[in-house]
Amino acid sequence: MHSSQNSPTVKHLVLVGGGHSHLAVLKSLGMKPVPGLAITLISRDIKTPYSGSLPAYITGFNDFDSIHIDLRPLAQFAGARIIQEELTSIDFDKKTIEFSSSRPDIEFDIISLNIGSEPDAVKIPGAAEFAIGIKPIDLFIERWEEIYQTVIDGYESKGASFRLAIVGGGPASIEFAFAAQQRISDSLKLRLLEDSPLKLKIVCADQILLKAHNSKVREFIQEELYKRGIEILTDHRVCEFKKSEIFCEDRDSILADAIIFATGASIPSWPIDAGLNESTDGFIEVNKSLQTTSHEYVFATGDAATIKGEPRPKSGVFAVRQGKYLAENLVRYATERPLRNYQPQKHALALINLGNKKAIASRNKLFLHGRSIWSLKNSIDSKFIRKYTELPEMDVPLAINSGLVDKKTEEALKEHAMRCAGCGAKVASNILEEVLQLLPRSNDSKIAGLNSQVEDASIIPLDNGKVLLQSVDLLKAFVNDPWLFAKIASNHCLSDIYAMGSFPHSALAIVGVPFASKKYTKLQLKELMRGCHEVLEENNCELIGGHSAESSDLLFGLCVNGFAEEGQLLSKDGMQDGDILILTKALGTGCLLAADMRFKARHEWIANALQSMSQSNYLAAKCFLAHHANACTDITGFGLAGHLMEMLTDNNIEVELNLSDVPALAGALESLKSGIVSSLHKDNALVSRHVFNQEAFGSEMRYQLIFDPQTSGGLLASVPESAAESCLTQLYEGGYHAAKAIGHVVKRNTEKPAIILR
Repeated sequence: MHSSQNSPTVKHLVLVGGGHSHLAVLKSLGMKPVPGLAITLISRDIKTPYSGSLPAYITGFNDFDSIHIDLRPLAQFAGARIIQEELTSIDFDKKTIEFSSSRPDIEFDIISLNIGSEPDAVKIPGAAEFAIGIKPIDLFIERWEEIYQTVIDGYESKGASFRLAIVGGGPASIEFAFAAQQRISDSLKLRLLEDSPLKLKIVCADQILLKAHNSKVREFIQEELYKRGIEILTDHRVCEFKKSEIFCEDRDSILADAIIFATGASIPSWPIDAGLNESTDGFIEVNKSLQTTSHEYVFATGDAATIKGEPRPKSGVFAVRQGKYLAENLVRYATERPLRNYQPQKHALALINLGNKKAIASRNKLFLHGRSIWSLKNSIDSKFIRKYTELPEMDVPLAINSGLVDKKTEEALKEHAMRCAGCGAKVASNILEEVLQLLPRSNDSKIAGLNSQVEDASIIPLDNGKVLLQSVDLLKAFVNDPWLFAKIASNHCLSDIYAMGSFPHSALAIVGVPFASKKYTKLQLKELMRGCHEVLEENNCELIGGHSAESSDLLFGLCVNGFAEEGQLLSKDGMQDGDILILTKALGTGCLLAADMRFKARHEWIANALQSMSQSNYLAAKCFLAHHANACTDITGFGLAGHLMEMLTDNNIEVELNLSDVPALAGALESLKSGIVSSLHKDNALVSRHVFNQEAFGSEMRYQLIFDPQTSGGLLASVPESAAESCLTQLYEGGYHAAKAIGHVVKRNTEKPAIILR
């Protein structure tokens, strides 16, 4: 964590879009945090492609991951909240952002737009239905892979050719044509110039290709296209797209099996509709400080913006160069210091990939080509991606005076200092058990009888055979998104009631909000309570009160009440011989959140884990009741092994656990293999003294997984063998797609409780 995390938040910076300029902003804010400044990144794509490496991907020289930058580790490094949404409107005057989802509006003090562009051919009739834009790149890649497979399958099955038309006469069209032809020929092991089934046409509205480049570049490219059998149709202004056909002004139509367009840049209308000034060339108008000329607290860069009086071609080169100035000016504006002017260069170096491990260098009158230029381009592209993917190791200083402890203790404390949040921040079970043993027992015989063993909720007898269930839980935030955190924490807190085979009736909230300005405190509290309310409403539970306080960390919890018939509760100790053990959710939230803290987790891993944690256990509880489960618990901080042992101890039950059947969240086993574990993992692993057959499985990562602390984990129940298959089917239909039978009960009343690995 950054040293600024306990500073009071007073201003909010929102970054919209994950373009090249914002990469520099996030990296800069990670290297030099600004205490008191909250940061939010809003982007449709969190795994963002680097456009310069797209041709290398098309040719097959680079794989998918190597041309993408995962914004999650970078945002974590910067201490930024991530919201994966596509925005289509912002109220720049009121400084608010409204979302199409149920997420509450957020307010900002400063906002920066780095939203990129799309080809202007998107505005041509029929473009959306019958043609494929080269941007957004992620969608283009999906469509290209479909075209690629169609060409390969058609040729291999019946020797068919495929007509591909590319509309646009700029570098993007040229690079794609060369790259696509090379990829197809290499895949089919054909001679590039003669046998390719891919019949390419480049359709250009101008009289010449590459009109912004010098004559030597144009002549070389035209000759190269001719040599490779790629047809050039200049002075063809497209006016409409139809299925497999392009219509041009005063020209014959062009037939094609697929149409791609990579024309000049344009942006959606919403920034201008929302009140930002439009530049003379149709983009967001900014000054040399990269502020919009309409709102001084709104900045814009990259393809979406044009500096007033300084128009430049839309190129990633300018966005990359603007990043450094944008990062500095956002901080300068936030801290009320004079801004710096950015002066774009008049001529940018263009490196055009020829698809055959050769490239062209073009700048003003410069023209170079060959393998060395391709190596230069590849080196520049790789260096750029590494800059934003290879982040410094997380440094957590230990604030303890020298000499207070010995070296061994100091090292142990340093290792412990990187504390996990969520259930990874619980007190270890062995410490908790020792302390609870010291407390006096209840003198109320009814309560003492009902609570003679550890259950997931306290049981209070009422009249007429009814009981009141009460449970309390409190979590430290593991994502810096109050709304999402509260939704997950609320589901987590309700699970103790579900684990007892009952349903929540009402709850009281416990909230800890870090010190901040009154405005920001109100915003955080609003998001927390909105998230909580949504979950309670979905689970038919009423919020009836609560308590709030300032705290060093964002905290949220619930005290939950439920009512039930005394004899109809599920307990932990009811397992019967032959019962099948069913787990409803995959494991791994502890090590994944630990990896996220260290900037080592992929976005898709964390997004999947957050989705799992957001899933209620309501339907799972109903399913287990309907299938006459004999015992149940929820899997949280003490991990699968720890909570399973709680089910075995009172009756000395022996179970067999099929380790290969234990479901793992995506990325969990990879994180464990990298040595990344939750801060509670080591204490949870003490239960291993009750685990047998370790010598056969001890080196497997799935063995380590059973000690991983879970936040808002699933339910674990023992179900009669005759009902297990039906139970699993119903769980899957209810949305628990990771639910698995992971073992069975061998015998009750053995010499001692045991988990036998199989």
